[in-house]
Amino acid sequence: MSFESEAFKRSKTDIKKLLEFGFTPSNGRYCYSRVLLSGEFRAEITADESGVFTGVVIDLNTGEEYDAFRNPHRTGEFVGRVREEYSSLLSEIRQSCCTEMPFIFDQSNRIAKMVLEEYGEKPDYPFSTAPTYGVFRNSSNKKWYGLVMNVSRNKVTKKPSDKTVMVEILNLKSVPEKIPELLLHDGIYKCYHMNKESWLSVLLDDTETDETVMELLRESKRLTDRKGNRGTGFIVPSNPKHYDIETEFAKGTSQVWKQGKGIKKGDIVYIYVGAPVSAIRYKCIVTQTDIPYDYKEGSLTIKSLMKIEILEYIDRKKCPLSKMKEFGVTTVRGVRYMPKELEDYLKE
Repeated sequence: MSFESEAFKRSKTDIKKLLEFGFTPSNGRYCYSRVLLSGEFRAEITADESGVFTGVVIDLNTGEEYDAFRNPHRTGEFVGRVREEYSSLLSEIRQSCCTEMPFIFDQSNRIAKMVLEEYGEKPDYPFSTAPTYGVFRNSSNKKWYGLVMNVSRNKVTKKPSDKTVMVEILNLKSVPEKIPELLLHDGIYKCYHMNKESWLSVLLDDTETDETVMELLRESKRLTDRKGNRGTGFIVPSNPKHYDIETEFAKGTSQVWKQGKGIKKGDIVYIYVGAPVSAIRYKCIVTQTDIPYDYKEGSLTIKSLMKIEILEYIDRKKCPLSKMKEFGVTTVRGVRYMPKELEDYLKE
């Protein structure tokens, strides 16, 4: 990895801030220069439109590029001063012009954003020897349900030609019976560096869609839920902006709905209606599953539906989101298990 790539790892460049910092546009690129070591050298930094930085240090006495500082084995006071001042400049640009990101690659960061929106959980970085490795933990019990690592691609593909290609992978839990079928996907592999019987590795290079990755991640999180705290039902979200379920349920007691992973005929589902209602409104039973359906819009893919029947209407004042948070449910963006204590509360 280059000096500049290392300096700007896990950051996103803001072009407006580059211009405010003093970068000047030139043929689709942005350029900046500054003298170093009291005028003995000049650093020339360039960023392309995607925010990727490159740079050179010029020896003003010879007019030639000075790159000895890039060699970590070169020591001495002089080369150390050049390395220090150049590193300090890159750090200043990063702090002034970039936003810190959870991970290195785009899909990894999109997934991290979706996890934050859905569960209110951010990755942490427990490895001092691998500071970019991020862990997603179940907030109810601190168990891992996802581990993002930046590794060479051949670690999972086993192809010699992939040895120099760096990627980020997501390790996540799965039901052992499902793993053989999942391994047929182009971007899913036997788990790297973890138990292959119950974990998978997913390439975060857009081989698999964000929705596919999130479905697998939701399943992984559900598998880490503390069993003693798990009720018998599921919480299923409904967004009033996309579908007015309250009006539809007023017309009849049954509906067809996107089938969440792990839901079977006979299961109980609690429908959470999003803002502005923001409350659990219906207790339903699943009367039919695996109804064929072919829908795709953007990253959303629906392949099967389930039929649900209302068992109980729940007053919106009974279980608003503020009440749900008392039982560890901070947000509902995807299907999740119902905590036992919350289920017991709704039975009161």
